[in-house]
Amino acid sequence: MLSWNKQTACVVVAVVTTAAAVGGPYTEVGVSGYIGDDWRHADPLGDSDARINPVFRGWATGIRDYLPADDDWWGDDWNDPNKALGPATGDTFDIVSLGDLDANEIAQGRPPGRITLIFGDPCVPGDPNHIRDVNGYDFAVFENGFMSLSSTGGGSVRGQMLAELAYAEVSSDGVDFVRFPSVSLTTNPPGPYGTIEISDVFGLAGKHPNGYGVCTGTPFDLRQLACHPLVVNGTVDINDICYVRIIDIAGSGDFYDSAMELVDPDTWPDWAGYDSNHPVYDAWLTEGSGGLDLEAVGVLKEQEFSADINLDGLVDWFDFALLASAWQSHFGQSKWIDRCDLAEPKDMVVDIRDLDVLSRQWLKTEKWRFE
Repeated sequence: MLSWNKQTACVVVAVVTTAAAVGGPYTEVGVSGYIGDDWRHADPLGDSDARINPVFRGWATGIRDYLPADDDWWGDDWNDPNKALGPATGDTFDIVSLGDLDANEIAQGRPPGRITLIFGDPCVPGDPNHIRDVNGYDFAVFENGFMSLSSTGGGSVRGQMLAELAYAEVSSDGVDFVRFPSVSLTTNPPGPYGTIEISDVFGLAGKHPNGYGVCTGTPFDLRQLACHPLVVNGTVDINDICYVRIIDIAGSGDFYDSAMELVDPDTWPDWAGYDSNHPVYDAWLTEGSGGLDLEAVGVLKEQEFSADINLDGLVDWFDFALLASAWQSHFGQSKWIDRCDLAEPKDMVVDIRDLDVLSRQWLKTEKWRFE
């Protein structure tokens, strides 16, 4: 999101660490692109011991198509799709922008900007570089959003994020795509310089900070798509994903989430608000490198232990603290953390069943931590 409005807004950028986690509606733990010797998050541009997180087993290898919403660029800085290939860097300039739609373009039905990335060789069935449904998250999308340390009259709120959001879709054949379900509870447009509370967003790319000392990606789990008709009939094989498509969302409120796919409003009194989908708001209208700015998409190794909530490869006190912060909350409450719903089948409530999973996996270590 290193667009014109972000560079000129009166916002102080915070250097965010991952040592603490804050619970909130639909909170996910972002995946650290880099770690230090202590296995905590590291700044790839500033920490001498920073190395790529070994949880990643691969990155996008090619571009199938790149169709930005507009060509309002600063020279050629933001329109090179090859910048989305390879590992995340934490560099806010190492991005390709999808462009933003203005009100007239939206009214005309102009499609949002999009990019489709290739993973492995699509012509080779079972290529190990394809994305497959493993335990835990399967891939992570790195945008270049950042947190605000200052509240301003322009819509910036301290502790919230200058975010540009996008839908994520996957495909096996490059023709038929399945979109991840999403929820956005932001109730009002934040304006072109405004921030959003990322804990109000679920299932959309771009909700985690990546830049100015922090490098985290938004994770996605292919298992969420298991009941989609195109997956059930075999058109899209979630164990052989060759393409990921990212589609920008113009944050005007003209594009909607898919909350109705996730929650039956009749199954819990507090879920009555899910009888319709919600408009998605983010910073709008943006200029320069407007719309979602893609930095990288990484493929994750299997996470054997679901109780490794913070994804550092070890089930320990950091994970217990996250579970405790979400204790006895359910989907939609302010303390809810999606990753803390550990027990199968998932019931969207954090309770004794989930604590039992954590206790049985206590001090277990992921194999990839030794690689």
